[in-house]
Amino acid sequence: MAATSHAHKEFGPAQYLAVWVGLLVLTALTVAVWKMHFSLGTRVTLALTIATFKAGLVALFFMHLWEHGGVTRLVMATSLLFLVLLIGLVLADNATRFQYANPPYSEPWLQVPYQQMAPPMQDQPPPLEAAPPQRRP
Repeated sequence: MAATSHAHKEFGPAQYLAVWVGLLVLTALTVAVWKMHFSLGTRVTLALTIATFKAGLVALFFMHLWEHGGVTRLVMATSLLFLVLLIGLVLADNATRFQYANPPYSEPWLQVPYQQMAPPMQDQPPPLEAAPPQRRP
């Protein structure tokens, strides 16, 4: 009986070192993007895009998805689909909230200190009036 051989590519230390250096470069790029003078939304979008590429590198090389195929990749793709659905549905739900559900002082992207936007603090509540003692009959 002839033995069938599968072309199974194993990565050596040089490939893992190259991926690690790539992850370090992408991390430095994330820090550089965050320190640039873009709007907060642009910085978050760029940082999440870079993080997606880093997660892809980790999944492909350190979780060995590059070497394996078939069911393993299908499980990973299904997991990613559910992750996107869950995050997307939460964001869609939050976007449809009424204005009073998201108070103005909870919006950090306005870059106004919390103390200036928060509603004014009230003094101590007035003391309760003492009820006169009740007599027993």
